[in-house]
Amino acid sequence: MAELGEPLPAPRPSLPHEVSIIAFHSFKGGVGRTLHCVAAARRLVEEGRRVLLVDADLEAPGITWMASEVTRIDFAYEDFLALVHGAMDEKYIDAVRLGQKFLTNQTLDGVVVMPARRDHTRVTPSPIEPIDLLTSERDPYVLTEALAELGHALQVDAVLIDLRAGASELSAPLLLDPRVHRVFVTTISDQSVRGTAQILRDLALRAPATRATDPDCALLLTQFSDQDHSERLLEVAAELRSAALAVSRRSDEAAISNQDTTDSDVAIAVMTSPFDSRLLNLPASWNSVVTLTARAGLSQVLTPLIEAMPGQPTQVATLVAAATPGTIDDTRNRLARVAADLVFADSSEEADFLATEALRNLAEAHRTELPIEIVIGSKGAGKTFTYLQLCRRPDWSSFIDATGIRASSLQVPTVPVLASSNLADPALINERRAAAAHRLTGQEPANSQAIRDMVTEALALELTPVGWRRVWLACFARAIGIPATSETAEDELTSFARRQSAIFVLDGLEDLFQEFVESQHEQRALRALLVECPEWLRTLRGRPLGMVAFVRRDLAQAALRQNFAQFEKRYEKYSLRWNREEALRLAAWVCQRGGALDVANNEVRSASEDHLSELMLAAWGEKMGTLKSKEARSEVWFFAALSDFRQQVQARDIVSFLATAADESVGSDSRWSDRVLTPTAMRNALPVCSQQKIEAIRLENRPVGVLLDRLQALDIEQKKLPFQLDAVGLDSEQAQLLDANGVLFREDNQYWIPEIFRHGLGFTVPGGRRPRVIAVANLVRRRNNLAG
Repeated sequence: MAELGEPLPAPRPSLPHEVSIIAFHSFKGGVGRTLHCVAAARRLVEEGRRVLLVDADLEAPGITWMASEVTRIDFAYEDFLALVHGAMDEKYIDAVRLGQKFLTNQTLDGVVVMPARRDHTRVTPSPIEPIDLLTSERDPYVLTEALAELGHALQVDAVLIDLRAGASELSAPLLLDPRVHRVFVTTISDQSVRGTAQILRDLALRAPATRATDPDCALLLTQFSDQDHSERLLEVAAELRSAALAVSRRSDEAAISNQDTTDSDVAIAVMTSPFDSRLLNLPASWNSVVTLTARAGLSQVLTPLIEAMPGQPTQVATLVAAATPGTIDDTRNRLARVAADLVFADSSEEADFLATEALRNLAEAHRTELPIEIVIGSKGAGKTFTYLQLCRRPDWSSFIDATGIRASSLQVPTVPVLASSNLADPALINERRAAAAHRLTGQEPANSQAIRDMVTEALALELTPVGWRRVWLACFARAIGIPATSETAEDELTSFARRQSAIFVLDGLEDLFQEFVESQHEQRALRALLVECPEWLRTLRGRPLGMVAFVRRDLAQAALRQNFAQFEKRYEKYSLRWNREEALRLAAWVCQRGGALDVANNEVRSASEDHLSELMLAAWGEKMGTLKSKEARSEVWFFAALSDFRQQVQARDIVSFLATAADESVGSDSRWSDRVLTPTAMRNALPVCSQQKIEAIRLENRPVGVLLDRLQALDIEQKKLPFQLDAVGLDSEQAQLLDANGVLFREDNQYWIPEIFRHGLGFTVPGGRRPRVIAVANLVRRRNNLAG
């Protein structure tokens, strides 16, 4: 590292605005530096801090590849370097302003991400590199100063930087600033240790931490075996700790040099991360990598680093739920009542808003730019509920605030265009549409029936994709009081968009398109709404018009048979899919509201998956039996019982299950005083939820509903698990349809039905044995993991 041979003057006492900068560096590549950097960013977010994560590895940008899988990259480290290089001012106003504008929309799981470059596939050298900023006219700490200014503009507490490995000029400007919290990642291999020690010795000579405010270095030792490398690990830790201590040359240097081992441990954080085979085969996308790091426990490894950061995360005032007075049956009755009210939460004006990961993604990505997005989900996933949350709020900014994301300036009205015909209060949509139209145009809009009639009448015509796009745009125009026709809608909306902005919101498409499987007219209409309309809206200069359409997955799949996988991938991070963590969060949220968990509402909303699992022990106990029994763990059983064979669990099923299980638990014997939901009640609740699930499928997916009716109508002697297709009168194509919808699982030449469907269909297991719920779920999980 050439610049380490050049002495640098001491920097100013602190970075601008006292923003913390943490730089992860390694002498060798492949030591887990990037993974631990990502894990540190997520840990800080979980602790309530806001983070900017920078991929400064311009030659092998790992974070960039992860982020490119799930978000659009509009601003990168290369762009920032170029803007700082051309800046004539000491505050780098243009670089910071543009970075703030675009990076706000590059937020993943609460982490603001600045990838190395916009085109992650480009392998040519960067035109501007960090070393290019170090000119004689400039402060030698220009890069850290500029990053701190950017972090302040983004209102982050910390800037985490993943540096290039090796003795590289790309990393020098950040390593040479003693105000940067420098984290050195290494394995215990000889080359890696010696290289890391040499860099530390050079830093002790050229860029020591001389002030009390300068952070100590931290060491992270990776990829070792606790059993085989314990002695070598201690040896490496001692060698590198000694080298790192030399970097911390402060006014109390004598005291530091005479420290014993315990004091050294306090001064220099030596973190250890043993070998984990799961980390050898990294997935491609950010979301998958974050999940993997969480499961591998990497964030716990970094606890000393997180605790060493100055300041405390912002404390949010919370109202802790008071313990429910009375007996445990009082609690069970209250939970049953609250959960039952929430089963059809879309009909309740008072329902709280639990923002899922998908909705936070939607809000985070559109704080400075209107959404033009499609939200995909199955029936019961919360589409209509979320649609109503949008409609009940006067503008997009209010919706973003409700998700818990930091405030947005986009006070743009949300305009309901279409809604489900099954709403408990259909007049609400007309009222909200009228309020938005009066605000935007001062005119009276078309009511819901009139807009539905426009679509129904168009279905009788032979319209092209362009013709259908104009019909939809005419519906948008009528919803804000513009009396447009399909011939004039494009011009009318373009003219309106020069003066005003609006976000059009649609739900209830299944009510209009009930023959979507067979009807090419309906498929063409849906395709125009889901593809043609968003493309047209994106062509408007400045994107003044937004659109959020909630659509069932099967409708979208029928309309986009050839390109559905690509379409689904594009909108994947907004899909209403209840993964394990979000399903646990929903269960805990309902239990907290029902008095079954004596914790704060905000604790449930922000808890990690592991913490949610701990919280739910008070609701359903450790096992589906006594602690010493051989029964399954309650949480494992819960997911195996309520999930289909695509490992999907729906929000309505969760809430309905809790309501029924709580009611069934009332009056249970004293054996189960340690929990609210008893094992017997949980098992008895499943058949009720199963029947409700089948009724929902009949309404949601007619082709699947017909096959479920056929299975339900079989003679009792035919309803045995597992079965062969000819025994139940199904052919391979029908089985494939049921398999695609999670209703069947094939093991060898036999088929199983998941518990959430089995009970309602009346299938049994021969011999009276309890179904192999967990075993079959494990088979399904293994198949799905291999398929993924």
